Amino acid sequence: MTLARFARLSIVREVPHHRSNEFYGQPTTSYTVLPVLDYNSTSTLRTSGFIDTYTILPQHLYTTTTKISATMLCILPDELLLITGVTGHVGFAVLTHALKAGHTVRCAVRSEAKAAFIRSRPQIRALDLPRARLNFTIVPDITTDGAYDDAIRGVSAVIHVASPLATADSVPRDLHQEYFIQPAVRGTLGMLEAAKRAGTVRRVVITSSVVALTSVDHLEGRERREAVQPTERTGFKPEPYESEFAAYAASKVAALKGAEAWIAREQPRFEVIHLHPSFVIGRNDIATTASEAMKGTNAVILATLRGKKMGCSYPGATVHVDDVARAHVQALLPTVPGNKGYILSTKSRWNDAKLIAKRSFPEAVERKLIVSSGSVGTVNIDFDASASEEVFGFKLQGFEEQVRSVVGHFVELRLRRPALPTVASSSMAVNQHLRPEVVAA
Repeated sequence: MTLARFARLSIVREVPHHRSNEFYGQPTTSYTVLPVLDYNSTSTLRTSGFIDTYTILPQHLYTTTTKISATMLCILPDELLLITGVTGHVGFAVLTHALKAGHTVRCAVRSEAKAAFIRSRPQIRALDLPRARLNFTIVPDITTDGAYDDAIRGVSAVIHVASPLATADSVPRDLHQEYFIQPAVRGTLGMLEAAKRAGTVRRVVITSSVVALTSVDHLEGRERREAVQPTERTGFKPEPYESEFAAYAASKVAALKGAEAWIAREQPRFEVIHLHPSFVIGRNDIATTASEAMKGTNAVILATLRGKKMGCSYPGATVHVDDVARAHVQALLPTVPGNKGYILSTKSRWNDAKLIAKRSFPEAVERKLIVSSGSVGTVNIDFDASASEEVFGFKLQGFEEQVRSVVGHFVELRLRRPALPTVASSSMAVNQHLRPEVVAA
């Protein structure tokens, strides 16, 4: 029996949904999504995705009962997905979304200890997966030649999240190139080269950033302009860099430019998609304590709600981590046009987090787990994500949902642990919330 690697999924009969009325973001109303395959048998395939059951019906039923149809990816057992960066905020969210969507996943991590940590997370254990659905490969250094050659063997698709992250001014300026630029560029190009050599990859999804699309002056409010489009690019600024943020932005610019130049030169058989999220906000399931929850871009909100008065402003552009993860997984679908970039961002005002938290978590306010004395400025900036919402078929969650997610997780962890970050430690968290490290190759 031969199955088509890509099959058309048809919505063919009304059934009550017990989970979601969407499949990969495509609305199903009151219908269930049923795959059309190339044989005439009846069976049921269980999945932990957005709906409970895919029913494979005899072919003749589709000619009389089909009401809506859409071309989408049919996940088959021989499809293997490689994900990097899974020990980070975004990467772990991508991993859990991919597993829930039915993918068989191989994770590239830096050590066996990292693999054991991921396996031990409650969100992974709760899925109760067969061991074959999730496996790991060790890539100690993503900057070495052929780093991903073993990891990518037999892989059909790649989600490359791993890249240096930073905002703390703890790295000497003479090391910015080594910490930021080289890992971002070499990691990305190394993955593309490995995918080409493998010969089995059909699509590579790369986590870029909105900072690759516009200047640091624009991001920091020194330059005003209209909404940034996904097709825009900004020039690469060589070192020295005045801050780690500038070095981080340069690394994203360099990685995007390098990837696009490689694609134009090599003309690979596979497609490449770049996703450009802004400040990623939301529950961080890698964090196990309240202090750990205050790392990453979540620190801007949480430190403010712990009473920190910021001495600077941040771009008013944020996105829910769940939407970022969902877009990464959906970007594997053939319905999403390849060799394009997609912005993931909503407009936000950082100080609105205080009102949202007060309204959503009155008990936490009463217990002074969160306070309203902190403040942070907002740079008015706009990134046009309308094309992304149209292609992916869902509206990005707003700042209120983002704040509720991250604050709810912080309160949950705080009530579980006795240690509460002070205003002083909140300041340290903001200064160090994305320490320079390559996140889990």
